[in-house]
This record gives sequence, C-alpha cells and structure tokens, in this order.
Amino acid sequence: MAAPADGGRALVARAMPIYVGLLFAILTTFGIVLLFWLRHVLLILFVSVLFAAALSGPSEWLHQRLRLPRGLAAVLIYVVSFGVIVAIGWIVVPPLLGQIAEFADRAPGYADRYRGIREAYGNLRRDFPALPPFDAQMSRFGDTILTRAGDRATALPADLFGLFLDMLSVFVISLLLVTNRAAIRRFILSLVGRTHRDDVATVLDRCWARLGVYLRAKVIVMGIVGALMYVALLVIGVPFAVPLAIIVAFGELIPRAGPWLARIPLLAIAALDGPRTFLLTLAASIVIENLKGYLISPFVEGDQLDIPPLLVFVAVLVGASLGGAAGAFVAVPAAAVLDVLAKEVVIPWRHAQVQQTSNGYPAEELERRTRAAPTVARH
Repeated sequence: MAAPADGGRALVARAMPIYVGLLFAILTTFGIVLLFWLRHVLLILFVSVLFAAALSGPSEWLHQRLRLPRGLAAVLIYVVSFGVIVAIGWIVVPPLLGQIAEFADRAPGYADRYRGIREAYGNLRRDFPALPPFDAQMSRFGDTILTRAGDRATALPADLFGLFLDMLSVFVISLLLVTNRAAIRRFILSLVGRTHRDDVATVLDRCWARLGVYLRAKVIVMGIVGALMYVALLVIGVPFAVPLAIIVAFGELIPRAGPWLARIPLLAIAALDGPRTFLLTLAASIVIENLKGYLISPFVEGDQLDIPPLLVFVAVLVGASLGGAAGAFVAVPAAAVLDVLAKEVVIPWRHAQVQQTSNGYPAEELERRTRAAPTVARH
C-alpha cells in the first residue's frame, strides 16, 4: 500500500516545478498588466521623486543655515519658485498678447502668401496631373485641424481639472518625500544585510543626487536657451519672438528630438517671412543648439548625467510610447537611475562572478562569494 503513495508523492514532486513555473508566469503577466494600467500613477510618483530630489539640496541648505524644518524649507522654495514664475509671466504675458494681436494684423499678408503657394501648386499640378487638387488637400487638412481643435476644446475643462489634480499630487508627495527622506532611507537600509548597507546607501545617494541635478540643470538650460533664442529672433526680425522662444525653451524638456520638434513652428513662421529670414533663423537655431551641447549643458550639468546616447535615445522612445510627452520627459532621469544601478551593482557583481568562476572555486564557495559580490568588487 505504501508504493502507490510513494509514487503519488514522486509524481507531485515532479509536477511541482511546472506548477510553480506556470504560477510565476501568470503572476508576472498580471503584474505587467497592472503596471500598464497604473502607468499614470507611476508617472506622478516618479515626477514627485524628481521634484523632491531637486528640492532636497536647497531645503537641506535652508535647514542647516536657518534651522528651518525641512518641510517648511521645501514649502518656502515652492513659494519662491511660484513667485518667480508669476514675475516672469508678468513680464512675458503683455508682449505675448501684443504679438498675438499682431498675428491677426499680419493675417492678410499670410493670406497673400497662401494664394501664391496655391498658384505655385497649380503650376506644379499641370506638370504632374497625378497630384490631388490643392483645394481638396487644404480642405482635408483644415477639417482635420478643426476636428482636433473641437475635440481638444470639448475635453479642455476635464484636462485642466486633471492637470490641477496631478500638480497638487506632485506638490504633496514631493513635500512628504523631502520631509521623510531620512526615515525612508533608514527603512530601506534596514531591509538590507549589514555587509551590503554601505553599498546600498551609496547607490541610493547617487541616484538621488542624479535626479536632483537633472531637474535643476534642465530648468537652467531651458531659461538660457529661451533667452538666447529670443535675442536671436529680435536681431533677425522674426515676428512673434516671445511665444516662439517660449516654445523652443519648453522643447528642452524632451531630450534629443524635443528641441527640434519645438523649432517646427519657429521655422514655419520664418519661412512665411521670406527665404532670408528662414535661413538666418535656421542658422541661429543650429548655433544655439551647438552652444547648448558643447558649452551650456556641460557647464550646468557637469558629468552628473553622463549617460550613453543610445540609452538616452531608447529611453525617450520607450517613455514617449508609454506616457507621451510626460513619459519622454521622465525617461532620461529614469535612464540615469538605471545607469547608476548598472555601474554600481550589476557590472561589479558580474565581474566578480566571472573572476570567481575563472579561479575555480567550488560551487558552495562560489555561491557564498557571489552573494557578497558587490562588496568584494568594490572593496
């Protein structure tokens, strides 16, 4: 009677790895789907961490110099930042409104250029009859613009309310993170063995520093690029210099592709003003972008964000596909964190593992040393 029971236990023992593997696959799939559903919440959390890391340096300085509580110091920095934004708006909004009114005055001139483009297209169509009629093309284009504009106008109240909730969430969460950062750090380190705590603390501090440097540097670079573009547009004589310079400045939020995507309206307005204006504006854009790449960004950011370009490009593509413009914005700091983890944890661990394997350690000794690989590799 014992033989069937032993055979049943043996069968269960053989089937157990398959069961565990299937369960793990199901749970992994469910976790990925859940993360995809919660991607907006995760995006808000990461942006909150980004703002908290940027605030932690100035708030710590105020805490040590003026003996202010960290939470109050962070609120004070937010208030000062909001005041700076209001002051900039006070300076920028009047000329912005004036240039919008100027656009209405220039509309007849743009209509004349439109008629010229229409005549040129008609001449081209006589040589290439396969081209569709110009009026049909423009009608389709106009219908598309009107449809999208109507959809956006209908959804505008809900979008503004959602944006307000997101900004409020980022404000509250970032304040809580700045206030409780030390306690959160101690809790994370308490989950790590004593032999690895110094290494984990180093990784956490470097990730936090990189995130803070990224946001502070990005704001400074945006301001410098926007100011340089505004001066260049005034010198060249491009109309609507204020809104175009603001668009170019905000294009810096998305690395690599963002700056040139933001220049599309700029180059379009310059082209309507004539070939000379277009060429000068294009040249100024190239000069400013090279100044940013070779002088402004290295001076402002230093080597804190020395991330491989391929990693940046792939991160932006993935972030944009998952979260749109906001996802592309947080993709680079997320890539910076992954870069720190790879350099401080994964690569040293793998190097130590390869070295131990080549030295011919027994399996038990190799497993014991592999657990301590980051410490061995670094010390």
